Amino acid sequence: MKTIILRTVGVLLIAAALVMFFWQNIREYFTDIVNDKIIAAYEKKEDPKVNEIEKWITKTEPEKLKLKKNMLGYLKIPAAKINEPLLKGPATQINLKNGVSLVEQGETLKEQNISIAGHRVEGAGIRFNYLDRAKIGDKVQIVTNDGTKSYKIYKIFQVKPTEVGVLDEHKGKPQELTLITCDSYNPETLLFEKRMIVKAKIIKKAS
Repeated sequence: MKTIILRTVGVLLIAAALVMFFWQNIREYFTDIVNDKIIAAYEKKEDPKVNEIEKWITKTEPEKLKLKKNMLGYLKIPAAKINEPLLKGPATQINLKNGVSLVEQGETLKEQNISIAGHRVEGAGIRFNYLDRAKIGDKVQIVTNDGTKSYKIYKIFQVKPTEVGVLDEHKGKPQELTLITCDSYNPETLLFEKRMIVKAKIIKKAS
């Protein structure tokens, strides 16, 4: 009996160690599933059906999204493995927990400069965690029920958190995206000291 108990404890410890080691991969896998469910529900104009295990692993709360009211579509950057629900602003914690978000309240997809914020999430390949894999020339897409708009990345740089001029509108200029996420993590202060900015201009369709 004692041998069986020891073996069981040993197996449980090994299983726990494996889960801890692969936790970020597990979380990324389940977040992809949840994202797909949210996007499919958006396209069908339904509420997403996400179970409690998926919500616990991904730390999402899709029932708080008010999907039909607050989801604008989804953002895709194939080169950076980004495929995220895009939510109305402001970029609240609940929005950033469930996807990426327009920065400001009242902002729309018709602005000249569409500003979109996303978290970097504990090393998992979700939200904007892989944004640094994007390169100049890569394509960014915003997909809505009205169609798809494509943009091309033309500039990538860093700013201080206080430098908010990147959000400014420039009337008369082509529409562009400003993608924003945290960068330059300082383990001593436990803070991200910079913001990574990715700029992408709209690709005009040939007439």
